[in-house]
Amino acid sequence: MGKRAKANHLGNRRDMSSRPNNFGCKTPPLNKPGAGPPFRMGFKPLARCGPKWAWRVGRERDSIARMFEDAASIDVVLAPSVEEFTERYVRRERPVIVRGAIEDWPPSYKWTPEYLKAMYGRQSLQVGVSSNGDYVDYAEKLKIGVEPKIEFAKAVDTIFTPANANEKCRVHQQSLDTWGALNEESPPIRYVPQKATYKFIWMGSTGNVTKTHYDMEDNINVQLLGRKEIILFPSAQLDELYPRSAWDYMSNFSSVEIEKPDPSRFPRFSRATPFRAILEPGDFIYIPIYWWHQFRTLEASLNVNFWWQARPDQALRRNGLHYWPRMARDRYLHRTIWRTFVASMTARHG
Repeated sequence: MGKRAKANHLGNRRDMSSRPNNFGCKTPPLNKPGAGPPFRMGFKPLARCGPKWAWRVGRERDSIARMFEDAASIDVVLAPSVEEFTERYVRRERPVIVRGAIEDWPPSYKWTPEYLKAMYGRQSLQVGVSSNGDYVDYAEKLKIGVEPKIEFAKAVDTIFTPANANEKCRVHQQSLDTWGALNEESPPIRYVPQKATYKFIWMGSTGNVTKTHYDMEDNINVQLLGRKEIILFPSAQLDELYPRSAWDYMSNFSSVEIEKPDPSRFPRFSRATPFRAILEPGDFIYIPIYWWHQFRTLEASLNVNFWWQARPDQALRRNGLHYWPRMARDRYLHRTIWRTFVASMTARHG
């Protein structure tokens, strides 16, 4: 970049909104054209090495920086009809943020931290804990029971009124089926196009990160409290995001640290095409099946999400088959295949 172009670039960045994003860069409001680069601050300086190799890796890192400078915005629509939402986005597997559509849904006006504590404060549950918001292999730790079990009220206080900023907490994917009144108060929102297979509650401290991964079902994630940044990559970019080994417990997670990617280990990542946006309270985002996504909690957050059953043609895509060894190892592949078959028959004869 020439001196004049570089000066103009830096000048443009100084003119941007004063709200810093999670990487220390100052950017204009996301979801709009012109959002600035989120990842430049994450790059490590080049190690001392041969000039040709350093030039090649440096060029690749510049390419990745430009990739995030040009990150596409996600559509944001105001309370569309269910038919429009389904036809324009769900059928096309196209992500979208919907605003102004859940004001009459009870959790949107009832579920404050105080209400949640009053309802289920003494219930015990396992949580993720972290000092920096990074929960390495958290899903496997929760599965084998090494994460602590605490009262729900303490988790709520740790997240929403922390006494120690370095003490972070995560309530991960708690099924609402066993939460009585909360389950009854949170029926699937009208935009869920079929019977929800799963309904979960999530909570997390400011600064928490859910690393880049994809899900085996379509997902509607409702932001009830707080704000989150989300980065997405299309489902077709399986190779560009380097999924973990098919036998890994978290085989649907990317091997790439997208905030500080290593071009020498993951050269195809430079071809990935990110989308990014901010979720505000009262928003929900539709995340299509197999779309890669990473969340970062900008403010202590409360979410409810709905997953619904994949169609057979979706389940048999390469992204889904990559996950089958993990499901077979944990002995629930047969249940997934059966649910897919039943859903297919129901849709065909419904």
